[in-house]
Amino acid sequence: MEPGTAIAIGHVSAKVVSIIWKYYSDIKDAESNITFLANEIQDFRNVVQRVQDLLQRSSKVSVSAALGTTITQALTDINTLETKLDPGTKAKAMRRLGNRALKWPFTKKEVDEWVVRFQRFKATVNLALNTDQTSLILDVDENITQMKQYHEAIERDQRLAKLPFAADACFDSYHRQHETHCIENTRVELLQELQIWGANHQRPIYWLSGMAGTGKSTIARTLAARLKSSKTLGGSFFFSRSSGEANNAVNFVGTLAHHLANVSPLFKESICEAISLHEDVTRQGLRNQWKELIVGPLSKVRLSGRPTLSIVVDALDECGSDDDIRLLLQLFVEVKDLTSVNIGIFVTSRPEIVIRLGFEDIPEITHQKLDLRDIPRHLVEHDILVLLKREFNRIRLERKLLDWPSEHDLQSLAQRSNCLFIYAVTVCRYVNNTDWDPEERLSEILHNGHASGGDTAELDAMYMQVLSSALLNGRGEEEISRLCDRFQQVVGSIVTLFDEFSASALAELLSRPVNSVNTTLNRLHSVLNIPGDVESPIRLLHPSFHDFLLSKTRCRDERFCTDETLMHGELFSKCMGAMSTTLKRNACQLSTPGSPPQDVDKKTLDTRLPRHVQYACNYWLDHLARARPDSRVQLGLRDNGKVHVFFKKSFLHWLEAMSLLGKMSHAVLMIIQLANMLDLANNHSLRAMVEDARRFILNNRALLEEAPLQAYVSALVFSPSESLIRNCYLDQQPSWLKQHPTVERRWGNCVQMVEQKGYVSSITFSPNGKYIAAGSSKGHIQLSDAATGALHSILKGHSGQVTTTTFMHDGSLASVSNDGTLRLWEPVTGVNRCALNVDFRFSNDSQSSHDSENRTSTSLSDDPQSSSLSRSSSSSFSHETSLRTYLPLPAKPSLSVLPSGDLAILCLDGRLRIWSSEKDFLSDPIFLDIRTSHLYGCLPQGTLVIRTEGSRKDNSGRPASEGSGADESAAKLLLLDPSTRAAVERIEFGRLDTVKVVAVSSANLLALGLHDGRILLYHVVARSFIELGVHAPTVRGLAFSSNGSILISSGSDLMIRSWIVEKQVQSLIGSSLICSSLIGFRSVSWSTWLNDEHLVAPSPDSKQTVISQYNSQSIQIWDISLAATEIPPESPPAAPTMWIELSPCGKYVATKTQEDDRVIRLHNTKTMAEFIMLDHHDEILEMAFSPDDRLLASASRDDTIRLWNTSTGVAGIMLRPGPGIVAALVFSPDGKYLASGHFDGQVRIWDPVNGDLQCVFKHTGWIQGITFSVDGKQIAVVSGYHFNSSFLNLWDIGMQQLLYHTDDAWMDTAIALSHDSKNLAYQFKDGSIVIYNTEFKEQRSIVGPLYTNLEAVSSKSPNPKSRSVWRRHGEWMMEGSRKMLWLPHDWRDPKMKHYNGVFVLRKTLGFGYLDLTQGGPVPGIE
Repeated sequence: MEPGTAIAIGHVSAKVVSIIWKYYSDIKDAESNITFLANEIQDFRNVVQRVQDLLQRSSKVSVSAALGTTITQALTDINTLETKLDPGTKAKAMRRLGNRALKWPFTKKEVDEWVVRFQRFKATVNLALNTDQTSLILDVDENITQMKQYHEAIERDQRLAKLPFAADACFDSYHRQHETHCIENTRVELLQELQIWGANHQRPIYWLSGMAGTGKSTIARTLAARLKSSKTLGGSFFFSRSSGEANNAVNFVGTLAHHLANVSPLFKESICEAISLHEDVTRQGLRNQWKELIVGPLSKVRLSGRPTLSIVVDALDECGSDDDIRLLLQLFVEVKDLTSVNIGIFVTSRPEIVIRLGFEDIPEITHQKLDLRDIPRHLVEHDILVLLKREFNRIRLERKLLDWPSEHDLQSLAQRSNCLFIYAVTVCRYVNNTDWDPEERLSEILHNGHASGGDTAELDAMYMQVLSSALLNGRGEEEISRLCDRFQQVVGSIVTLFDEFSASALAELLSRPVNSVNTTLNRLHSVLNIPGDVESPIRLLHPSFHDFLLSKTRCRDERFCTDETLMHGELFSKCMGAMSTTLKRNACQLSTPGSPPQDVDKKTLDTRLPRHVQYACNYWLDHLARARPDSRVQLGLRDNGKVHVFFKKSFLHWLEAMSLLGKMSHAVLMIIQLANMLDLANNHSLRAMVEDARRFILNNRALLEEAPLQAYVSALVFSPSESLIRNCYLDQQPSWLKQHPTVERRWGNCVQMVEQKGYVSSITFSPNGKYIAAGSSKGHIQLSDAATGALHSILKGHSGQVTTTTFMHDGSLASVSNDGTLRLWEPVTGVNRCALNVDFRFSNDSQSSHDSENRTSTSLSDDPQSSSLSRSSSSSFSHETSLRTYLPLPAKPSLSVLPSGDLAILCLDGRLRIWSSEKDFLSDPIFLDIRTSHLYGCLPQGTLVIRTEGSRKDNSGRPASEGSGADESAAKLLLLDPSTRAAVERIEFGRLDTVKVVAVSSANLLALGLHDGRILLYHVVARSFIELGVHAPTVRGLAFSSNGSILISSGSDLMIRSWIVEKQVQSLIGSSLICSSLIGFRSVSWSTWLNDEHLVAPSPDSKQTVISQYNSQSIQIWDISLAATEIPPESPPAAPTMWIELSPCGKYVATKTQEDDRVIRLHNTKTMAEFIMLDHHDEILEMAFSPDDRLLASASRDDTIRLWNTSTGVAGIMLRPGPGIVAALVFSPDGKYLASGHFDGQVRIWDPVNGDLQCVFKHTGWIQGITFSVDGKQIAVVSGYHFNSSFLNLWDIGMQQLLYHTDDAWMDTAIALSHDSKNLAYQFKDGSIVIYNTEFKEQRSIVGPLYTNLEAVSSKSPNPKSRSVWRRHGEWMMEGSRKMLWLPHDWRDPKMKHYNGVFVLRKTLGFGYLDLTQGGPVPGIE
């Protein structure tokens, strides 16, 4: 309907109404009829006006057909009505007769009809209008829904883009478009069989094997194309030795996830959801990627029916790692368990041993296989003949040849092929060279005679003929020499490089004109796939040509044969040149020092770091390692050589590039490999530089993976002051960091800190030393690479804390958890081989032993011996015949591997059981007279070492009485023979806490760490003790090396020591960094450190050890071989700084150490001058600076509060508050008052000038928090019991009047007063905040995020002078919202102090300063 229709109705209806009302005024006998009709028309006009308004408001509004028809009909009727009513025809009579000539033209019945008609019009228009408006709203909703779906689709695509994707590995990629498929009437039966398999996957894995050149890839491409046409292709991955993105498994899972996501929207949604839930999965191992991106998403999808999809994997043997090949085969098996979709995997490969063995481990019911060599020879030759006929027929037609070639010639070629399709393809390409006569070329091949020498002899002869024709025939010696030299440089590089190159990239790497490269390649189309453009990669026609050129026995002409070691050396030099000329700081122009590598898109990366530079960064060391060893010095592996210069000039730029490329773990391995290559006797300067670089990269790997530019910031700032790398790049450090923290002079023995995804509860090395398994309180096991620290995989299955992890003799990993389960894992693949219940606390077995006093345990020994441990280390023995049992309390489950390969398991019920892995059988319990116990390990002869604690029972089953000689607090070690269930020996040691930790040695030794710091060695055979030494004050962790020659100890003094057992000599490994993030909590965390167990696990080669505090979120890898030879007794380690207080104006720092807790050290932040204040006679409890920095107040257990002059360090007034502990010490903002809060609930207000006591306020409980108002006239106090802040009081100091009081058991210590003192804020433990208005006596609640601290709230008054734009957020120092400086683990002080950009950071031993640019914009990148 046009808008004009509605307008016309408005005009006409208005005119009609006007006429009607004229009748009304002049005709008195029809008033009611006239009124009725006029009102209806007016109402209809109003409805139409709504339509008109709607149409005028938006040109996009349309009306329905029903509405348009109704309004058009109404216009016609109104025009008819106007004609009948218009008195115009009666105008003369009216002028002559007046109103008497005006007569109402309708009867009452006719008026009623008109009224009904207009009512119907009105109702229809209203209904249609409402319908159209509803439709419009629905259209808007639909548009919004479509927009939402569109944005969700974009988000899904963005998530998918985060996955690694190898485009060239797809069977139908652009660069593979010219690769051949099986031609018609070839491989007929095989392809039919494969299509039948693809339709049902009776066995989910199909392995097609065959030698090089037998057509495996052609079959795989053909099958993939047919599956795609039938919409049953799930994905494809074609491995290729010459492709950097397809010669390994790094991109395998991500590429398949991409393909599956494009198969179905439901698959895409499920996979993208998995990516958002596991954002770091791409940095994890293949096992986790496969689980989270393939198996998990497919398991969650619910589809109608069970659709069938096939995945095609070609040339698995060209995946670079045997470990990855084995793992992939294990992962493939898992598709059989998918119920939502029927997945099959088709695999082709050469019959390499690693693949053959891998398939032998897979049940036959799961896979089927076919070796192409098993296909009858005549069938293969038939297919090759079909191929030859088709190709030669094409050549004949293109060259306009007649009756060529003969059937006999083609038969001869098919026989010469020796069932190698690549031979036939090469012949066809050779003959079809447009520069030569095809008849002559075919004649050359046929008249050369049959070659001898093995399966590849004919193929090798074909290759020789191709090269001779291209480079030798018809040329003079000088030209041949020049062409062969160019061939060696260009083609020799192609077959030696570890990745594919385009002509332009190869020219850049070789520093040759691109035309020179193209000219060299143009005559080699028979053996190379050379694209039409210079940017597409050059590929070998077949891998056999690579093998041919590198083999002197196959390629016997030295002009063609490539000397691989020589070529690697040349390529190494080219790589070094490419990096030195291109790499620079912030090559990809990241916006901030904390920007992640993901901020750089691929286009920018490829532009800023060209293809040949990316290759050089990845492979320069591989080329050097494969160069001739005697040529490495000449190549630059020497002092001040190319490699040395590289570390001095380009090392940080290389680290940045490797981070951007996502190759940091590979970079670590490269530097480790380089360090191992260096001759220990020579190149001392280079060796020192490489070793420093190794420590630098190991220390910063995880950081640089997250933020590449931190190589120039945090990595440099926190490196030791004498680090060679640091000092080479001093000019690269940021200018906005005005004062650097004081760091160690040299690298310590802790080579790296590995962050964990949960609290660590157990650690162990794999038998080959390759992996570290760390059990978590969350129930998972994190497997990390021991060399790089990179995450390998996360094993999930337990639902409770993993208490013990240990490796079995067959390499499998055993773990036990307090969820009551034992699990066995294949660590490389992550497969959970079995799960066993070990929770027998409520079994009939336990219950019956508890209920029956007459039931006794198995006799443990006929004549067991008991050894007694005393401070003098003397031993004595006593006899005990048998033990009684009772129901023990739950115990910490633990494991130990027996020499037989079986597992000893201490179950949750506190009883020992033996599990036979071979028989999959769990023995009956071996009853122990214990309340709790711990299984420490197994001696070489199979004797188990168990800790028992608690009271014994007498013969009646009751606890032994005092007179019976039993000690209820006694503890002992029990040496138990599990085969006989006999106690070989008992070692009793009195109090429960006498022995803190025990280690078991393979040399029949036990090491006992005592509460007094002593370490005792117990010789099991001699049954005697010797004191190894003292690790003061308390030993918390012990572990022997695998051969028992070295003992590692960790103590509550933070020191880690190694002991040579035979010589009884100790060496200091270093100071642990474990509790650095806890020391800000003063005595609470310190006691946690003192009491917690330390987890210690030496590596199998005894060169490294892993240390972690129990329930820490990190593990530390220490180098034992770097330990000091001997610890001088007169050089005790430095005590950790336990408390730091920064003055309000940032001029001073006051510190207190754990060891010297009576001493305050006052440091000037500008001059570094230090005062030592010694006047207190007992532990210092509290410290506080005055607002102007002139005074420092300190409270001590000696019942005094001292005021110190900060400029001189001299003690001033001494306040005596009386007996009692001071819990809080605060100056008012104006410095007029000093408030001391005490454990007796009193707050004393002092005059800091003369020391007078002004007033005392009493509270319930001890004082937990004090805050002054800004003007110093009011004070808010929080008090309570046992850290439950239940009471809040607000006082007027001058009037000594209580202004406000509240109590709540859930109140926190966080309180704050507004600047005008009219509002008091306090916080509850759930994060909610209450604001009380002191003027109007009103309060309101603000519900904040759970456990979020109240801003600007503390137990001390905020400093209004500080205007810092800097802040700490987690591990980052932030400038506004920008990540600028990453803080290492041991510098993350939760109680960090700062003022106007000056930060005081506490670390494990000591503290440091950071002075950051303040008062102006901070440059993000320099």
